[in-house]
Amino acid sequence: MTRSLRLSAALAAILSAASATAQSYGDSVSGLSVSPPAGFKAEAGKPHPQFDVTIDISSKTGTPKAVNSTGHLCTLGFKPSTQNAQLTRDIVNEQMTRPEWQQLYREMFETIGTVSDLKLFEHQGFTGIELVVTPKAGPNAQNVRMFTSTLETAKGRTALICATDPASLAAALPQFKALRATIHAPE
Repeated sequence: MTRSLRLSAALAAILSAASATAQSYGDSVSGLSVSPPAGFKAEAGKPHPQFDVTIDISSKTGTPKAVNSTGHLCTLGFKPSTQNAQLTRDIVNEQMTRPEWQQLYREMFETIGTVSDLKLFEHQGFTGIELVVTPKAGPNAQNVRMFTSTLETAKGRTALICATDPASLAAALPQFKALRATIHAPE
């Protein structure tokens, strides 16, 4: 095999392997980024009323199943907050463990649906809140389950919102948590 053929074959192998790997994305202004696991891709998100910056995450394999018309599985969003500027990591972590703070998050999401499985998680040294929401309204709402993870830092609020169907949720939760582990929240 000639050297140019070997190089061509190696390049083809690299390109085909790259198509199966993940595609990362970051917003240089806010510092929000994600480097999802293999099988997922991230790209600049569409404008969203709750966030100043969004990143859309899709499955390259179709699993977990996306339930919206865009085919995006998750939206990662960031909303800067000047009122958070005085928050330290210790203050955020202490607040998130308080039942009244967790109830505030529950109530915030109960405006859009029924909340279940509220849990705490740790990311970048911060305590965040995760929960599952069954939407009250929207296209085919009864057949949608949203997994949300919210993290507060001194820079603002970062949230990962993933949606799939009820039958796919249990198998999707480990994948959603794996996605969350690759997020860099501005701090």
